[in-house]
Amino acid sequence: MTLQATHTVFNSRLKMRTVFTACLVLFITVNVLIDYLSTLSQNSAFYLSESLLFSSYWILFLPLLTLFLKLTEKKDKIAIKILLIGGAIAFHLLSYPALIWIVSKIFYSHTFSYWQTFNFGISAYLIKTIIIYGFMLIAFSLSNQKIQTAPLSPSNEKKAYINSILISDSTNRKTVVAVNDILYFSANSPYVNIYQLSKKHLYSGTLKSLEVQLDNKQFVRIHKSYIVNINKIISVRSRQNGDYDITLTDDTVLRLSRNYAKNFKLHFSAHQLSLK
Repeated sequence: MTLQATHTVFNSRLKMRTVFTACLVLFITVNVLIDYLSTLSQNSAFYLSESLLFSSYWILFLPLLTLFLKLTEKKDKIAIKILLIGGAIAFHLLSYPALIWIVSKIFYSHTFSYWQTFNFGISAYLIKTIIIYGFMLIAFSLSNQKIQTAPLSPSNEKKAYINSILISDSTNRKTVVAVNDILYFSANSPYVNIYQLSKKHLYSGTLKSLEVQLDNKQFVRIHKSYIVNINKIISVRSRQNGDYDITLTDDTVLRLSRNYAKNFKLHFSAHQLSLK
């Protein structure tokens, strides 16, 4: 998967989780409101804590759906996916009364019966649970399929070159780096160093994988360990042995290997600078 596709996957799934979380909050709010209106019609007492406790059925979707989608992500056989759906639904229905029992046992004066809550969950949530797990699996599968087939589309072929790179640091904080601001890349197996004017980033990948995703009119391989941004070059000087010294805008000097000199000259000639 290309960097651009990875970035698309990340944004797509983040958006999906945000929308789903917002829906769960809405469902819980509606659930509590229905409980309140029901007590009014029956002229009985309303306990917000108990209403929220029994609404925890919706909260269980967050961890269980995440785990469920993770397990089905690399499964291609429909039979396995259907089996996983059944397992997820069964686990959800069984864990709900267990959660109610544990929380009420610890924090409430009255402990709610496991099987009574189980029967309530079956009658109130079974159909909704089947629909939600089934819908999320279909939506998730279609999203992955669309992303995977996008690079094969002729309309996307012209936009294949990346204009940004998504980088994660040691704390898993993500940063988007614009390729136009990059001076050069250097190999640092199993990583790649990305150099900007005053910053250095560590990217998990190889120069070879980056090279095919970068615009070759702007980024050129000059050495087995370097890819340079042509727009950041201020001078090129011969070493008189077939190699050259390339000076960048930050005064960094890189060696242009004789093995890459011919291809470099072809791309660099557009800048109308002669090799000395």
